[in-house]
Amino acid sequence: MLFRREWLLLLGSLLVAAALYSHYIGGHSALLIELILVALGILVAFFSLKAFETRQGPPRDGLLTVIMSRFVPRDKVAIIIPFLGFLILLLWSAWKIGVAGSTDLQMQDFIVTLFSLSLVLYLSGPSKLQPVKDFVVLYLMFLTIVFVIIWRAYEILSGESSGEITGYAEYYIVTKPVVGILQTLGFRAHSVLDLNGPGLSNIIEYEHNGVMLRVGIGTGCSGLYSAGLFFSAFLAFVLARYRKVDRYIGAALGVGFLLTWAANIIRMVITVMTGIAWGHPALATVHSYLGVLIFVAFITVFWVVIVRWLDKKEPEINVPAPTQPLPSPVK
Repeated sequence: MLFRREWLLLLGSLLVAAALYSHYIGGHSALLIELILVALGILVAFFSLKAFETRQGPPRDGLLTVIMSRFVPRDKVAIIIPFLGFLILLLWSAWKIGVAGSTDLQMQDFIVTLFSLSLVLYLSGPSKLQPVKDFVVLYLMFLTIVFVIIWRAYEILSGESSGEITGYAEYYIVTKPVVGILQTLGFRAHSVLDLNGPGLSNIIEYEHNGVMLRVGIGTGCSGLYSAGLFFSAFLAFVLARYRKVDRYIGAALGVGFLLTWAANIIRMVITVMTGIAWGHPALATVHSYLGVLIFVAFITVFWVVIVRWLDKKEPEINVPAPTQPLPSPVK
C-alpha cells in the first residue's frame, strides 16, 4: 500500500502547517485556500487515526516518558510533564508582557501556547495513540526551538533585529539562484540587495512587455521558515517512529533540506515567469494561491519516497509495554 495511514497523519499536519504559515506570513490574501488546506489536513489526519485503532500488541510508553524516567522516578513523570507545560506558558507570558512589553499575539505566541498545551495533555487519551502524541509534542517543541528560541536568542545576544542577517540569507539562498535560473532560461531578470531601503531588502527586477517591473522577496518567500517547518516535522516524525537518529535518518534529513530549498526555488521561478508572461496581477495570484500548493506537493512526494526507504533500512521499533502503569495526573 503506497500511503500507509501513519504517513497520512504527517501529510495532514503539513497541510495545516502550510495554511498557518501562509496566513501568518502573507496575511489574508489567500484565506480561501488556507481554509481549504486546514479542512483537508484535519480530514486526512483523522482518517490516519484508524490505523492506530487496529494496532496490535501492547501499548508502549511515550518517548517523553521513556526519556524522563531515566532521570526521575516513574511515579513523578505524570506530574512533571503537565507541570512543565503550565510553567512554559507562564514564563513566556511573563517575559513577553513584563520584559518585552508586548501584548499583541504573534506567530511565536501561537507556537508556544500549542506546545505548552501539548505537554499538559500528553498523558491524556488512549495509549494506542501514543505515537501520535509523541509526534505532536516533538513537532511543536522543534517549532518552538527554531522559531522562538533561536530567533529571540539572536536578537538578545546581538542587540539588534535579525533583519540584516535575514536579508543577506534571503539574497544568497533564494534571490540570486532564482535570477540565475531565469537568466539561464533566457529571461531578462536582475537581483538587487538594498538593506537601507524603506521596503523589502531583496528585489527581483524582470521585464514584462518591454517594461522592467520589481517584486520584493520577503522572509516568508525566502524558504528560511519553510526549512524550519520541514526540519521540525521530519525530525519529530522519525523520532516518534524509529526512536533514534542514525546515518540513514541524517542522510534523509540532509536530502530533505536540499529538496525544501529546491522546491522553494522552483516555486519562485514559476511565480516570476508568470509575471514575465502576464504581469504583476498574475504573479500575485500564483504567489498567493498556488505557491504553497507547489511546495506541499514537492514535500509530499519526498516523504512518500524517503519513508519507504527508511522502513527498509530500519523497521519501526516495537517498544514493550510499561512494567508499571503511570499514575493519573488528576487525583
